Amino acid sequence: MRRRTFCTSALAYISTMPLPLRAFAASGAEASAEIPVIRRQGGEGFVSRKDCDDLRASLRGALLLSSDPGYDNARHLWNGAFDRHPAMIAKCAGAADVIQAVNFARAHDLLVAVRGGGHSFSGQSACDKGLMIDLSLMHSVHVDLVLRRARVEPGAMLGEFDREAQSFGLVTTAGAVSHTGVAGLTLGGGFGRLARRFGLACDNLRAADVVTADGRLVETSANENPDLLWGLRGGGGNFGIVTSFEYGLHPAGPIMYGGDLLFAASDARAILTQFAGFAAEAPDEMYVAGGMWTDEKLGPIVGFNICYCGRPEDGERAIAPLRTFRKPVRDRLGPTPYVRMQTDFDATYPWGWGYYERSGFIKKLTPEVIDSVIAIMDAPYPADADIYFVHQGGAIARTKPEATAFWHRDPLFALLIETDWHDPSDGRARDESMQWARTQWAALQKFTDGFYVNELSADDPHARVRSTYGGNYTRLVQLKKKYDPKNLFHMNANVPPSEV
Repeated sequence: MRRRTFCTSALAYISTMPLPLRAFAASGAEASAEIPVIRRQGGEGFVSRKDCDDLRASLRGALLLSSDPGYDNARHLWNGAFDRHPAMIAKCAGAADVIQAVNFARAHDLLVAVRGGGHSFSGQSACDKGLMIDLSLMHSVHVDLVLRRARVEPGAMLGEFDREAQSFGLVTTAGAVSHTGVAGLTLGGGFGRLARRFGLACDNLRAADVVTADGRLVETSANENPDLLWGLRGGGGNFGIVTSFEYGLHPAGPIMYGGDLLFAASDARAILTQFAGFAAEAPDEMYVAGGMWTDEKLGPIVGFNICYCGRPEDGERAIAPLRTFRKPVRDRLGPTPYVRMQTDFDATYPWGWGYYERSGFIKKLTPEVIDSVIAIMDAPYPADADIYFVHQGGAIARTKPEATAFWHRDPLFALLIETDWHDPSDGRARDESMQWARTQWAALQKFTDGFYVNELSADDPHARVRSTYGGNYTRLVQLKKKYDPKNLFHMNANVPPSEV
């Protein structure tokens, strides 16, 4: 008898049973059913319930199917633009669980998404009908005061890392939004308020434990598998699943000088021109990100978010020239706890909204770039849209491009165009926001070279991914061949294990 005919007949028979027997039979039918899945290369298939039960029994954490409590909460990402439904979610409690999940995915040739903090712009922390390997239960942070090192699990958020390290007067570069995940940020490079002084997050990565595509737990450091450590420092999630990061820490804080400084957009050209010179000459301790957007109370503005991570008493003098550009319409600069400063953007980028972004690196903020940005922001644009210049240089630029997988060391800024919509189910708002950003990016992209892989967009072709890895691309391909020859981990800024 054909399987489909048998299932149809069985369900019809169940429907005629008394309710208690019907429930018992239905549960038995569900247990024997197969779960539809997507294969690694996109084809359709099935995984048996028995195999799922075996995987569930092997985990210290949990395996969630679509009918299980907690499934919907686990599948949701920070970027609500992506509403994906994995066939199963492995909530891993440790490295052994990650190994079991990877082996299961490989054995069943499943599409795999890896969720650390779930903060990806591109939504690739989840997948439809594949296996989502969820690391959110693994979020411990341990600080070694003697070695000035921190061991951090991949599900930790930046706020958790910052608070633990700052309890001992220590820091490392860790983004600018506290509910970002440590893992994705670091593997993609890792900008932040401290990067000009201490380097990128990936530059501070000293060692890691990695589950590779063949299910091995590999230790990597300067002395052990150093090629893999090189690839993890900016090469994205291409080479495996990191189950433990070890970072170098630096004395700084807990009080730093910074906050927001806002000006009327009517003075945009003069302010951005002065800002270009100020940013180019700023000391390493100075981070100043600038942008244009519409404030709910103040209207169109040119604004700066500032952090001076040297002595707070020096911050006032270092920042003073910014205040002279024009008369500010809002000045919230002052001595501030670093952990508080790291939450400044949390409310601006809440969980669950829809987000779309394009980005690229620029070496200088030229008059042509300034004119283009002002022209875009002078025309009608969505209420929740902005253009940002994220400050780089300093220690970032002093690291040679070939020293880590992160290639673009010499730009002074990352140029970003962003838009969001509060209700991700609002298709009209989504389409209008994304179309606006795509159209305006076409006028800005010509000034850029490469992009920050953590800001990958579904619109970025592989040629652009390749350019962002620059002269390191060939070496990354060789590393991919060694550690993931079948491209199991490809939901990322992907480096295929062959030249393309």
